[in-house]
Amino acid sequence: LMTICPGTVLLVFMVSLWIIASWTLRQCERYHDEEHANLLNTMWFIAITFLSVGYGDIVPNTYCGRGIAVTTGMMGAGCTALLVAVVSRKLELTRAEKHVHNFMMDTQLTKRLKNAAANVLRETWLIYTHTKLVHRIVHSRVRTHQRKFLLAIYALRKVKLDQRKLMDNANTIADMAKTQNSVYEMVSDVNSRQYIMEERLTCLEEKMSNIQRTLELLPDMLTRSCGCIK
Repeated sequence: LMTICPGTVLLVFMVSLWIIASWTLRQCERYHDEEHANLLNTMWFIAITFLSVGYGDIVPNTYCGRGIAVTTGMMGAGCTALLVAVVSRKLELTRAEKHVHNFMMDTQLTKRLKNAAANVLRETWLIYTHTKLVHRIVHSRVRTHQRKFLLAIYALRKVKLDQRKLMDNANTIADMAKTQNSVYEMVSDVNSRQYIMEERLTCLEEKMSNIQRTLELLPDMLTRSCGCIK
């Protein structure tokens, strides 16, 4: 159940622990302190102890109540760790979702790369137009297009760098899948070889047993042979 619906199991466990610990603490402390005779006060104490807050307004007096408080604090720390693990697992992308995300990012980066390349070509053409195809060169326009040209080159390089990082990430995921498959194949191969080795050892033990029987019968056979010769 913890693998199928971990959130529900953890919630049911925490609520059950809260109710059971509150009732048990009330039974342990009801004859020693009037505050613990009220179930709501014990539930408040268990909740504060479980969350590791500890206001100190309600304190157990018996060893039974103190043991319940210590156990509740330990269970609270453990449930907090389990809650963090469950939330991080829910937020993590699956392998299929990672492939889809990488595909969408690659498509977006390809469009950005095309736009950046088009901007570089456009600014190059405009610089050439304002420097070679006009009778009078306007230096302010030329500097403006040169600045845009440099920005377009910077954008193009940045898109290429992002695309390279994305490809490295995709290759890492693919390499992990290949490594997992190769490890599974190696384990299967080792298991099959172990089975074959066990069969060979069994056959060898049978042959050794036959040789041992033959050696045990060898003195009788020699005795009979000597008797026949005489």
